[in-house]
Amino acid sequence: MDDLRSRYHWRALNLTAGYKPLDYGAGGVNGSIDRDGRITAISAYHPVHGYVTLTAASPFPEDQRYNPQAVRAYRTSLVDIAGFGLHFVSPIIKREAWLIEDAIPCIRLTLEGGVTAEAITFVPEDNPVGVVQWWRFSEAGRFAYLAGRLSLQRCAYTQLTEGGPIPMPSIQTKIYAQRTGMVGLENTDLGWAVALSGAGCTERDDGSVQFLSEPNSPDAAQEAVLVCGLGLTPADAAANFQTLGSSDPPTMLRTTHDSWRKRWQGWQHDDHPLDLLLRRGLVYGLHCCVPVNEDAICIITDHQLLPLSWNRDAFYVALALLRWRSDMAQLVRRHLLWMFEVAERPGGLWGRSYLATGRVKDPAFQLDQQLFPLLELAEYVEATGDLELWARLRRPVKQIVDAICSRELPCKGLFPTDETPGDDPVDMPYHLSSHLLLWHTFGKLAVVIGDDGLSGVVTRVYKAVWRDFVADCDGRRLFAYLTDGAGRHQLYYDANDLPLALAPAWGFCPADHPVWRATIEFAFSRHNKGGYYPGPYGGLGSVHTPVPWPLGDVQAYIVARLMGDRDAEQTAVERLTTVAQQDGALSEAYSAVTGEVVSRHWFAWPGAALALCLHQ
Repeated sequence: MDDLRSRYHWRALNLTAGYKPLDYGAGGVNGSIDRDGRITAISAYHPVHGYVTLTAASPFPEDQRYNPQAVRAYRTSLVDIAGFGLHFVSPIIKREAWLIEDAIPCIRLTLEGGVTAEAITFVPEDNPVGVVQWWRFSEAGRFAYLAGRLSLQRCAYTQLTEGGPIPMPSIQTKIYAQRTGMVGLENTDLGWAVALSGAGCTERDDGSVQFLSEPNSPDAAQEAVLVCGLGLTPADAAANFQTLGSSDPPTMLRTTHDSWRKRWQGWQHDDHPLDLLLRRGLVYGLHCCVPVNEDAICIITDHQLLPLSWNRDAFYVALALLRWRSDMAQLVRRHLLWMFEVAERPGGLWGRSYLATGRVKDPAFQLDQQLFPLLELAEYVEATGDLELWARLRRPVKQIVDAICSRELPCKGLFPTDETPGDDPVDMPYHLSSHLLLWHTFGKLAVVIGDDGLSGVVTRVYKAVWRDFVADCDGRRLFAYLTDGAGRHQLYYDANDLPLALAPAWGFCPADHPVWRATIEFAFSRHNKGGYYPGPYGGLGSVHTPVPWPLGDVQAYIVARLMGDRDAEQTAVERLTTVAQQDGALSEAYSAVTGEVVSRHWFAWPGAALALCLHQ
């Protein structure tokens, strides 16, 4: 480890800050470890089920799919489950943790009596067929044993706004092989297998497998390597286990660390107060990029709670990566191919959410979900000049644009949506931030890849926003959240609606425009019922999860920068660093009273949106 410490950047984590399990990943294989270094999950792409997991968690109860309280409770429980791995005879009296190159977790445990145990958990970058955990001890001795409960499952896909459950395969996990140093597990109903280090395991009635080995011998070496190989078949899993198990851990680590060190070359934000949060947004965004074939990559919204893809979330991850490094362009290209050529489009339009396979999970129509892929394509072509991809996708782009335009209220520049970006039904059909996004997207397409009649739509949408969305509120004029296009408005603002915060950056209006400023002031005030939540940690949130959201703080940061308000910018920075979790991750939502996470410890979108802010 000494060579690793001198060669790479180790960031010590503050373990008194908001706790969440630390994450690792590469090549679409992801997982987490608990505070003692034990593995709580190893998850990966599956060509039928989308995302599958070897997990210490119990399955979500299927009869609670439409119970938001049960969904929230289950998600929260995944933060504190005990993982599979080494247990120690002596009590742990001290815990320390680092992120190596801000991407790879290392934990050090000090046991009563002074023995230390240090572990690095990673997916080898050059061969992401499983997980390696390398333990080193300060001395040899009879102090550690392997234990834990595991099962092979399809990921739970627990949604607050369930759009239609997918039948859950059995979690019945069978032991297909057990020999010295290796146990093979298979779920035949799922069609997935793993081979992992271990011994002394038994099948349980609940479908899981229980491990419990004897403490290691007194002459045990001062290190241990735990390996898990993944595969669709037992033979593939065993072969991958053998490949990883026969490789030298320090060599695999150096290759993986070198990849991350190279990515940070040229990084200019080391002294930025949000440095850790920015890096975390990029690291986790990259971890959520899941190859589905040689040409296509799906971007999931997280690896643990909802490993599904939303076009909106994926856009922010893809653009943050593209703006970060030019060599991320190939990844974004593959994501565009996934969206346009792999993801299903029933009736020619994208659904609300997707399995990583491209199968529609929720078919609800959201206007902004149709626009983000088009904007990503325009941004990609503008950044790379890749006209070959544009020529390849020209036909589906025209089909989608035509399908969107067919929904316009004739010659009025108003386009309906069935749901808000928070996945909630609308009370009126026309949604402000979706229209701002449409104006920006069609305008960008017209410039980057040719007008093709788009400028007329852009003009009509611009006029419609000023004509139909501007409402009076206590003597002030501001933008309404929703309108019926006939004089009725809903005054509200939501943490999901970044396009309004970005409107001046996009050139829709100047940052000193009185209507935009009045809307922003309303949004971040108690007048915004259901959107703003007062308290010691008060801020902009959403009726979807009725507390403040880090996405609201990201918007506050964007607005402060656009206005040139240094005090407000500093306030936003302080809030973001306060509510961030120990590894710099931003959650979905936190308590207005305590600042502690109340929803979704894992969420790629807010960190990616923050990283993208640097380029606005």
